[in-house]
Amino acid sequence: MKIAFVSDVIYPYIKGGAEKRFYEFALRLSKAHEVHIYGIKWWDGPPVLVKDGITYHGVCRPRTLYSAEGRRSIVEALAFGLALMWPLLKEKFDIIDCNQHPYFSIFTCKLATMLRGGRFYVTWHEAWGDYWYEYMGWIGFFGKLIEKVTARLAGRIIAVSEGTAAGLERLGVKKERIIILPNGISTAAIGGAPTGGEGADVMFAGRLIRDKHVDVLLRACAEASRKMPLSVLIIGDGPEKGSLEALAAGLPLKVKFAGAVDEMALYSSLKSSRVFVLPSTREGFSITTLEALACGVPVITVSGEKNSARELVVDGVTGRVVGLGEKELSDAVLDVLGDEARRKRMAAECAPAARKYDWDGLSELLLECYAKQTN
Repeated sequence: MKIAFVSDVIYPYIKGGAEKRFYEFALRLSKAHEVHIYGIKWWDGPPVLVKDGITYHGVCRPRTLYSAEGRRSIVEALAFGLALMWPLLKEKFDIIDCNQHPYFSIFTCKLATMLRGGRFYVTWHEAWGDYWYEYMGWIGFFGKLIEKVTARLAGRIIAVSEGTAAGLERLGVKKERIIILPNGISTAAIGGAPTGGEGADVMFAGRLIRDKHVDVLLRACAEASRKMPLSVLIIGDGPEKGSLEALAAGLPLKVKFAGAVDEMALYSSLKSSRVFVLPSTREGFSITTLEALACGVPVITVSGEKNSARELVVDGVTGRVVGLGEKELSDAVLDVLGDEARRKRMAAECAPAARKYDWDGLSELLLECYAKQTN
């Protein structure tokens, strides 16, 4: 088969769950199929390059992904959708699989399959619905409208979690058009990562944006530190970094901001930490949560409806699922770290729970999805 993955952001130039998913699938599928990735040209050199058996197409120059307010740029989304048109139409693919964000590229991919043939999928990470109004105010009406329209364009939608699938149904997508196929991990890479990296009692890793609520985590850890000494490691970057550093400087708490790190360093830090905390209220899946579990680290996350990371954690067994609040998070941190024997029992349950999400097995399931689909 000739397969095209379409996403404005491309791993490893931009590191996030959506781009990591396409990269991992492309890497494995390219061993037996012709695989292309279309996105923004994040690299130096020619716009088309072949690496690890994958053909990369950079269709336009890089633009700022986020506005000053931390929202995804509409200008970037439109520019990518338009620039994608001609490069994609020059080729004929058996499969086009488009990342849901930033929506406008879905129209381009639909047109390409109408004119050139092939089967069309959209991989959906988050179904926002009414959250658009919280995100953009009254202008969110247009975001919600575009989301509903684009959700109807693909032959099938691949949802990364049960929560995302439920959100798509609320948008009016028929259940039979939705395939649930989660994100994954490389258990071999995690197993081979060195121990003894920079760790902490409490670790967070992710993009530093408002919806991750790292500020609540810091204040919760400061509260918990009144009862036991705590160190906190924050891995990642983003528009909230400056304000979070200022907050941490005023708290009676040992906090280190490590910035963005490579994959092996992340795994090494996880293996050297005692608990991983993700206080996010908006996660389509959360690969990092899965990576923490695979490293044998209990996870504390929150019970928000749009936080699908909670689907990966068994409360009281592999971590804790609690409400978003300083007291709730503080109590959960003390609950996990306050009894080391119990924390180790939780840790022993974590890795086995994560093994079924290995990318190798998920790649076979993806091929089965592609083989069965009819537009």
